Amino acid sequence: MEKFDPETEFLLSKQETGNEWELFKENVRPLKRGRKIATLNEALKSQTSNFHKDSLLHQRKKLIEAIDDYSGDDPLHPWLQCIKWVQEAFPSGGDSSGLVVIYEQCVRTFWHSDRYKDDLRYLKVWLEYAQNCSDAEIIYSFLDTNEIGKTHASYYISYARHMESKNKMKMANDIFNLGISRTAQPIQTLKDSYTEFLMRSMRRPKPNVERNKENNDKPSKWKAYKVSQKPGTVVGSNCIEVFVDEECEKEMPKEDVESNSISRGLNFQLRQGNDQHLKTETQLLRENPLHKCVDTNLIMK
Repeated sequence: MEKFDPETEFLLSKQETGNEWELFKENVRPLKRGRKIATLNEALKSQTSNFHKDSLLHQRKKLIEAIDDYSGDDPLHPWLQCIKWVQEAFPSGGDSSGLVVIYEQCVRTFWHSDRYKDDLRYLKVWLEYAQNCSDAEIIYSFLDTNEIGKTHASYYISYARHMESKNKMKMANDIFNLGISRTAQPIQTLKDSYTEFLMRSMRRPKPNVERNKENNDKPSKWKAYKVSQKPGTVVGSNCIEVFVDEECEKEMPKEDVESNSISRGLNFQLRQGNDQHLKTETQLLRENPLHKCVDTNLIMK
């Protein structure tokens, strides 16, 4: 008789234990605010029950409709409610959750709005979106060019850590210094993060070129590794990409953008419940997170 691992046996048995968290915890993405176990167990039941899955999709649809129908004085609020719920209801954060699509729809709706440029809530949506994309650097550059979140320490910390993860240490250092020069708040948090970065930098092994530069200064008979003495071509550093929405600048006053963006409707593929289409759209956004920004042109600084 074929044996299965505990998770597979649970899926096949269709039983409910109330401890789904223990069986599926490897597939649960952590949240900074933590998770409620009862809510998590209920969400994980959708992996074994069509009834629970349909219930989740129906609730998601209602939250999306609530965004379209909202008429209050803080149009970002229903977006945040929807995002928070999806994070809880789809703990694995997979393509079928629609979370990446919701992030993108949210940030695109408000990125022209002066009202939300310095709103920490809005910045956090951008940063969460960046964490779910393979090309996060393009998002950070976009935020800098459009002056979104520049007063908040979390922008510079997140950006610098991303560049550090790509071994772009000088750029990470420059980003920390930029945030400090702008007195991003809370400034002490930013300074503490910068100190930690400097300590990590000191512990990093130097590149081969640095470790062996003495081979240039003091030639000897050492045979192990030699830096080439041949003259080479100096390669300039890459330019920074800047994003400018020319159509919006010419045709639509900023004060009208927010209301028009909401009234146009969100056109969510989520409403249809088409998992394959949703997965395809999510994958496109992960690879090119800004491809839906209207007539966005790249220019070089």
